[in-house]
Amino acid sequence: MKGVILAAGEGTRIRRVTYGAFPKELLPIGNVPTIRFPIEALRLAGISDICIVIAPQTKHGIIDGLQSGEKFGVNICYVVQERDEKGLTGLGQAILSTRGWIRRNEDFVVACGDSILCNFSSSNPLDCLKPLLKAHSLMDAIATVVVYPTTLNPTRFGVVKFQRLYENDGILYGELERLVEKPSLEVAEAYKVNGYYHIIAGYYAFKPRIFSYIQKTKPSVKNEVQITDAMASALECGEKVCAVVHGKNKGNDIFPCDYWDVGIPEEYKEANRRLSEANLERLISSEGY
Repeated sequence: MKGVILAAGEGTRIRRVTYGAFPKELLPIGNVPTIRFPIEALRLAGISDICIVIAPQTKHGIIDGLQSGEKFGVNICYVVQERDEKGLTGLGQAILSTRGWIRRNEDFVVACGDSILCNFSSSNPLDCLKPLLKAHSLMDAIATVVVYPTTLNPTRFGVVKFQRLYENDGILYGELERLVEKPSLEVAEAYKVNGYYHIIAGYYAFKPRIFSYIQKTKPSVKNEVQITDAMASALECGEKVCAVVHGKNKGNDIFPCDYWDVGIPEEYKEANRRLSEANLERLISSEGY
């Protein structure tokens, strides 16, 4: 299985921190660039071949810093996401740019380069993707996503609605009935389970036929091809789309683990505080920076 890390976004929400001068994926958490967290999560899940999708205007900083990935125990290659004549952007379009690298019938994992998952109750808090891979294999779905249970306003995220939730060896997962990008609060309320909204947390497992659905996805008014819309289209066509919960189950209660979208200034600040306090630099070498 291969891994893809998306690092071609413009970072408009975090521009007051980066000033647009460097990619948000290189924002430091302590002494560690943000993108090292998804790299380490993929490595711990047994994925060593990684393709990073980068933008033409910010490619040099990421390539100069990560290079071949050898010093991090992985093999890194790069795809530059150049806008076509239609000027399409979005996560779906970024994922589509890697289709020549993914072999036929080869499932792959996608991680957003500014998303961090942690489970501080684990011996290694960054080892969070094995539940995703297990659920993806058990359900044999075209797409399986990591979702984060939250009671906060979910309207700026993709939100999912479960058909039902299962538990297998402490892993909570289930087949999805619906998913929608940036829903109204009224719609999100209808998707709640056990008092939580379940937002898409920036980590996915796909079968390569997802590319055909991305190609057919209509872009938004901002000319963005949303991967959530592509998965929703697959669901409508009878494909199986599933999700695994980034949280722990105790009886009838769900306890969220930790998740931060570093592209949001407030979450970047919180991630810095929590991860610095936890001294996660002991788990991630800062060699080369």
